[in-house]
Amino acid sequence: MKETLQNLRRQAADLLEKKEVALVIGWEPGSDIARTTPFFAAAPDEASRLTWGPFCANGLVKYLLDYRYGTEKLAVAARGCDMRAVNRLVQDRQFPRERVVVLGLPCAGILDRAKVLPRFTPGAKLLEVADRGDTYLVRTDLDGEKAFPKAEFLEPRCLECEQNVPEGADRLLGPAVASPALPGIDRFGDVAALEALDPAAKSAFWDRYFTRCLRCYACRNICPACNCKECAFEQAVPGWQQDARWISKATTLSENYTFHLIRMFDVAGRCIDCGECERVCPVNIPLRKLYRKVLKDARELFAAPTPGKAPDAVLPMVTFAENDREEFM
Repeated sequence: MKETLQNLRRQAADLLEKKEVALVIGWEPGSDIARTTPFFAAAPDEASRLTWGPFCANGLVKYLLDYRYGTEKLAVAARGCDMRAVNRLVQDRQFPRERVVVLGLPCAGILDRAKVLPRFTPGAKLLEVADRGDTYLVRTDLDGEKAFPKAEFLEPRCLECEQNVPEGADRLLGPAVASPALPGIDRFGDVAALEALDPAAKSAFWDRYFTRCLRCYACRNICPACNCKECAFEQAVPGWQQDARWISKATTLSENYTFHLIRMFDVAGRCIDCGECERVCPVNIPLRKLYRKVLKDARELFAAPTPGKAPDAVLPMVTFAENDREEFM
């Protein structure tokens, strides 16, 4: 892991030194030991601020959209799930592949900050992280070395990891590592359990979560599949339709249902299942269950793989075949 970090810094400095890219998008240490924040290196000497390890939770690919109307070339650090996000933006024609250099990082799983942070003394500084297969060893200046078994301390999305090596990256910066996915895990088991509930129980389940939704739009803003320049939920409609809106600003249960269900159908066949929506939700709504429902349906109806796994994959919701079933007609 230490060698991979040094390689990331070397590659970033080299790209910036040769002016092959204008920016390298990566992570830097954050305000506490278990937090990193996105960092945009613009000069070779800034590459030394980059970091890599099991606390790099943020997906970075969405930041490419801030530069989609420019001409400069950018580099972005990407894990396996992030590679699906790159392919998503390319397939949606939101960012040309030739304008991005993908710095691939084989990922052994991201530690769940909420579980890990309480184990450290406040103010402790991170000295080293070592990957021991099924356990991360984290050494700090105040706590010495602590062991975190992955099965207990990884983010839930990592325990269901489908792709931990960024296939298709321009530069792979470290050796392949074992997938953090739990052996034999049923990735759609919780979705199937929800499907088995009767309608009243399903409604009660989502009522409990959607009632607390703030409509902060963090789930939309972080999502690589939500890449419209102007979101329909905030669009000001001119002319005779003025004041028309899909939803109001009120965060009522019915309005929240409308927002989440429209978004669910909008990303059907395009959601890459990176889990970023659920990670950034400030009120802990289990949004992956919602989007994996349509992912599961797309698999069963169209044998569709997880979107973004292959840059040239056929998208099921934008492709017509004469033998498609048409129950809705």
